[in-house]
Amino acid sequence: MASTTANDGSNSQANNTPKHDNNGFKKKNQTPKESLTSSRKSMNMSDVYSADSPKSEKRKQSSTITIDDHDALPKNKKRKTLNARNESDNDDDDDEPELKVSKSQNRKRIAILDSDEEELENDRMDVDVTPLNKKTSKTKNDTKTKGNNSTRTSRKKKTEEIEDEEALYNDGSADENDESEPEEYEDDNEDQTKTPKRRTTTLNRNKKAAKHANDSNFTHLSLDFLKDGKRRDANRRLHTDSNYDSRTLYVPDEYLNTLTPAMRQWWTMKMEYFDTILFFKVGKFYELYNMDAAICAPELNLTMMKGEVAHCGFPEKAYSKFADILVTKGYKVARVEQTETPNMMKERLEQEKGRKNKFDKTVRREICQITTPGTKTFNTLDNDNVFRESLYLLSIVEVPINDNKITPCEFGVCFVDTTIAQFYIGQFEDDRYLSRLQTLLAQYPPAQILCEKNKLSEKTKKVLTLTHAKMEYLIANKEMYETTKTLDILRDDTYFKDEKGNLQWPDAFQHVFNEGKELTCGDQQGLHVRSNFQLSMRALGGIIWYLQHCLVDKELLSMRKFSIFQPPDENIELKEASTFKQQNMILDAATLYNLEILSNSRGGKEGSLLYTCDRCSTHFGKRLLSRWLSAPLCNVNEINERLNAIDALRQKNDLCTKIRDKLKTIPDLERLFCRIHSLGHRPLDPDHPENRAILYEDITYDKRKIQDFLAALSGLKVANEIVQLFSKHNDLSSSSALLDSIIYQNNENKNKNFPNLDDILDYYTKAFSHAQARNEGKIIPSVGVCKQYDDALNEIRENEKDLNDYLNKQKKFLKNHDIKYVHIQKIRYAMEIPESACRNLDDDYELMSSRKGFKRYYTSELRELIEELTESEKKKELALKDTTSSLFRHFDSHHDTFQRVLNCLSTLDVLLSFTTYSQSYSDMCRPNLLQTENDQQPFINIHDGKHPCMLEKATNIFIPNDIILADQSSTEHWQTKPLVLVTGPNMGGKSTLMRQTAVLAILAHVGSYVPAISCAMSVCDRIFTRLGASDRIMAGESTFFVELSEASSILRHASRHSLVLIDELGRGTSTFDGTAIACSVVNDLANRIKCRTLFSTHYHTLVDDFEKHENVGLGHMSCMIENDEETSTKETLVFLYKFVEGSCPKSHGFNAARLANIPESIVELAQTKAAAFERWVTLKRILLTLKKVTDNSQQQDILQFLSQLKLN
Repeated sequence: MASTTANDGSNSQANNTPKHDNNGFKKKNQTPKESLTSSRKSMNMSDVYSADSPKSEKRKQSSTITIDDHDALPKNKKRKTLNARNESDNDDDDDEPELKVSKSQNRKRIAILDSDEEELENDRMDVDVTPLNKKTSKTKNDTKTKGNNSTRTSRKKKTEEIEDEEALYNDGSADENDESEPEEYEDDNEDQTKTPKRRTTTLNRNKKAAKHANDSNFTHLSLDFLKDGKRRDANRRLHTDSNYDSRTLYVPDEYLNTLTPAMRQWWTMKMEYFDTILFFKVGKFYELYNMDAAICAPELNLTMMKGEVAHCGFPEKAYSKFADILVTKGYKVARVEQTETPNMMKERLEQEKGRKNKFDKTVRREICQITTPGTKTFNTLDNDNVFRESLYLLSIVEVPINDNKITPCEFGVCFVDTTIAQFYIGQFEDDRYLSRLQTLLAQYPPAQILCEKNKLSEKTKKVLTLTHAKMEYLIANKEMYETTKTLDILRDDTYFKDEKGNLQWPDAFQHVFNEGKELTCGDQQGLHVRSNFQLSMRALGGIIWYLQHCLVDKELLSMRKFSIFQPPDENIELKEASTFKQQNMILDAATLYNLEILSNSRGGKEGSLLYTCDRCSTHFGKRLLSRWLSAPLCNVNEINERLNAIDALRQKNDLCTKIRDKLKTIPDLERLFCRIHSLGHRPLDPDHPENRAILYEDITYDKRKIQDFLAALSGLKVANEIVQLFSKHNDLSSSSALLDSIIYQNNENKNKNFPNLDDILDYYTKAFSHAQARNEGKIIPSVGVCKQYDDALNEIRENEKDLNDYLNKQKKFLKNHDIKYVHIQKIRYAMEIPESACRNLDDDYELMSSRKGFKRYYTSELRELIEELTESEKKKELALKDTTSSLFRHFDSHHDTFQRVLNCLSTLDVLLSFTTYSQSYSDMCRPNLLQTENDQQPFINIHDGKHPCMLEKATNIFIPNDIILADQSSTEHWQTKPLVLVTGPNMGGKSTLMRQTAVLAILAHVGSYVPAISCAMSVCDRIFTRLGASDRIMAGESTFFVELSEASSILRHASRHSLVLIDELGRGTSTFDGTAIACSVVNDLANRIKCRTLFSTHYHTLVDDFEKHENVGLGHMSCMIENDEETSTKETLVFLYKFVEGSCPKSHGFNAARLANIPESIVELAQTKAAAFERWVTLKRILLTLKKVTDNSQQQDILQFLSQLKLN
């Protein structure tokens, strides 16, 4: 027989009146009845800092904080609140409750927008507890004529709600000697019922919060141990000490003893996490106190409460939004949860021996997670499914290499994308310019950097500072673990152990370990770390410690997703290999920045090559595209495989449209898999405080868990549907081997092709009802899925059968068929017996309640049956919780299969993106990449090429250009030269042409179509750029030094297969020095390296010097000039933007000056000086020519004449 249980919402209360609430805050004097009807408790703010405050009139005049069932708040300052009961009644998966906003004696209304996603309304207001959609505008007359029944019903409902809250939170912990004050009420003209003052969270858009945040009267501002010159860390080192630990704080015991229990809890945590903002849970609200409140009030637009202690807060549901705001701004946030209920606290106090003090009588709180810019994860409290670029937590160790000027330092690095639990470890030597480190920082931008304190060189510090990432200094050995300790932790902990306890090292560690005899560091199992991974394991030790510190180590490391990082210009296994055996083109940090590959020069995305090519439909596809663009291919076969796939997809437009539409419905599976892994394995870690946290929105969070799980299953189903669509087009498989490997299932090659998901999806389809799980927020397993749940259901059925049998037995015994079970409030299975059958009942029948004509009884046997049913129901609920986490773990056991799905889908998404891009503009062509042998001259031949990033804004007006370098088949002699000197007027398009050449080369090597009529080139092993002119103030580098550093890197690392772009080298110094340096660089590139080079310059003497060089050609950006008179500054210059043969005789800088609105008088004077300078240079050139053809006596006269030449 199915049973239903009614709950009247009432709970019994103790007769004694507690003077502290369960949170340890002081409570005003109340009778037991008032305790039930009051929704607020209060604390005098003086008691926060003084346990012996006098109970006097002066105290009554001081500021107070009024605490509701869950929190501490000022009594003299109303704040907005979320009615806890209304929240639970209206709790929906996505919707926040609507609240009515009121202001004392001048009530206003607004609707509170979704606290996780929406902006709050204007003006600082106070929020009524009544939902806006349930309460209409009322006048005083309406209120007076309101019926007594309505008022009585409202009061009864409110009393029942408060009774529930009191039973949950009123722990009875009291200070027996404390005096108290009566509860205060606020007047409400709209309702004559007196209501206790409610806690409010004020919405504001003005400067009130900032004003309160800067209030000099706050107590924490007067504390000596917080002041400069007196502030110390936990080891009592002054903040001026070089070894000062900014993460900790020393707080004197004398001060701690003056605090209330909850405030002592807060300060105790603050002592260990001084640099972290504490979101301190008090009931259903996160509270911020003291210096944390002073920071968050203006940052989060919260209003500070009036009083001596800085204090503000927000409801639990808003955690994700506010935490994300702070973390994005660089703050660290600790989520502090209550980890026991008042009843649990009472049990703990009863079990603990010895005398209890007042600090023991408060519920326990623990930090459940610390979120920093580099440790952002996506758990159930984070309602954030928006795509974000990957940002990394980087740990770095540096060791100098003595007597090595080429590579003076060596780095060990470990970095992790915590959103997908992807780790990288690597070790490399670096040059004096830290080229490899800068490339790493460009390809994997860090949000936070961990390093040993006082161990990095000044040069490295400057480079890391340029990333604007948050720096965190760790203590050597203690926090940045040594290699041996790192291995011990990885081996002994459960990170890499399966459910049976077997240690399973990630595959990447086969590169780390070696059984060699020469290695110095090993563990007890005989595993040794290779010498070229010693530093990287130390860096990994720093990552492990920091993840432990943030309480996210197990959920991330247990994913076992590790990869080996190697610099683009280094091959771990084949360092001596030929250039053509490298798999990827090298793009260093300068090239990625100068060409705006991943981001524009302002740090945004618009205008970058990634932005231009990105037509991806999935988040994981976007991440793969970014990796492809930062490391293009050098293998011609692989490039052609991608191009073949694009050609095949271009022939199936209708199919591609259907596939793209399906891909757009797939969520971010990569992050969902990581989240499901965490949810499945966290219950196995009983020590994690998250498993003890008391969350009041757990129904919402449970729904999110189920939604994430169902979204992952839905995404896999769509992936399977995509494969089924492709199965109807077998011609694609024959056209492209790459498509065949990623979208077709092949039983003979199970490890490469798209995996068969039918059995997995069928299992989860039958395992539980997806619709029911989505609606109810919990998984009800089907029969056979969970044995414990099935056994519990069978026990419940047996119990209910026994209850029915007992009822039939009673009907026969009492000879009355009207006897039945009823469920009233908390009374279950009471036998309701007509009064006519109750006359001869014995003492075993215990009267529970009655109604007219009927009485309800329990018997001893009936109680036993009910207890058995209750125990079975508890087993059922426990089995349900275990079923959810068990299903998550079962799902995670297919991780390798799902990773293959991700690889296939992301590759398909990028190929479809390139297909769409190839059809976006006219004159797009398939590039032809050739593998040149060592005795062949690499070349480039692009006909009518266009800059890809300029097409969207200048589709019809962009002028295409031919770019031909070292092509021996060209009919133009200058195009057969590997190095071309590029001249032309200012703003004539020289820099754009050079960038265009490199970006087209990158697109071709990625395997994409390019905007050109035709494109053929030899494979490039590396692209070098020396573009633009800027200094690096933070790194202490001048403009000229930056130029020379980049030129130096080119000359040291370029090969004949490289592509080099140098724009106006030497502009950062004097004309003569700049010309000399530029001349020397051109000479080395043309004679020694002989690589494909575009070298732009305004040094016309440089052009004259190399005009006849066998490896140097001349080209310029053409223009048309009107009114070209020597004395006129009114010439008109028309840019033609065509790259043609020859050099440009003038740079036409005065035209740019006029465009920049330089005053005409200044331009005229400048042109006069320029003309004189040109005459002087011309005359000097003539005389130098004469010098070569005259005798010695005439030469002396000529030299004397030259020395006397002056500019007029």
